[in-house]
Amino acid sequence: MFTKLLAPAALVLCAIIGPLAFWQFGPSAKEGPSAEGPEWAVQNLPGSVVLAGGTFIDPVGAEVVRLAGGDKARLVLIPTAYGPTEEEGVEQFRELWSRWHPATISILHTRERAVANDPEFVAPLRDATAVWFLGGVQSRLIDTYAGTLLHREVQRVFERGGVVGGNCAGAMALGETMIVGGAGDDEVRLGPGLGIVPKMVADSHFLERNRVQRLRGVIAEHPDHFGIGIDGETAVVIEHGQMRFIGKSYAGTLVPVPTPQAVRLDVWGEGAHVDLSSLFACTAK
Repeated sequence: MFTKLLAPAALVLCAIIGPLAFWQFGPSAKEGPSAEGPEWAVQNLPGSVVLAGGTFIDPVGAEVVRLAGGDKARLVLIPTAYGPTEEEGVEQFRELWSRWHPATISILHTRERAVANDPEFVAPLRDATAVWFLGGVQSRLIDTYAGTLLHREVQRVFERGGVVGGNCAGAMALGETMIVGGAGDDEVRLGPGLGIVPKMVADSHFLERNRVQRLRGVIAEHPDHFGIGIDGETAVVIEHGQMRFIGKSYAGTLVPVPTPQAVRLDVWGEGAHVDLSSLFACTAK
């Protein structure tokens, strides 16, 4: 396809992965393969998805609020994955997001499924234009919210064309399948995610914590899925059949391809735009 000069971090990554992946660096994937591959549900999502890989950066918050309506945005923050929430309180998150001046900021937090099924508790979601899941431990989100009224209302926000996103664990929980734990010599543990993005497995801190092989292994074993690995201070925006990248580091896309390659890995940086039909054109059939 086309190749740009590789940054030092990417050169190290090439040495780690070797022949297990294709590599593509550059601003666009619009001149991808001409062959049509099977269509994936992610190509026709009703709303926008923003996945941040770790440390939160200002351009991500600004983009979420912009996509959600700017000064008319109605934002709901869900900090339940964050560990010290009860001790430190949740107003810190309101203060963080207020710098982008949405019309309203609501914070929903509980660790009780009965509360997550309370219509009064989830009321702010009924007219929300964006939902953001904060980082921490992703299993806390699934244990508390999966299959509840809150989960259904978040899906409705997305179906109305709203924005759903998260950073770190919040991003990882948005796929159909979620990495629960495991790295290195430990077996990777998987579980169901919130399913906002069908057939996606997301991983955070992708390069800084050397999680490339972890995600590659998951996609190799689950070729009906695709992977997105996002490094810290970096985010992926998915909307209208396109994927774009913002931030200071890199994100990787991993798609299944016919053997013997098994998984194709492309690495993208700031300003890259990817046409999803091109990205999936060579997926395994």
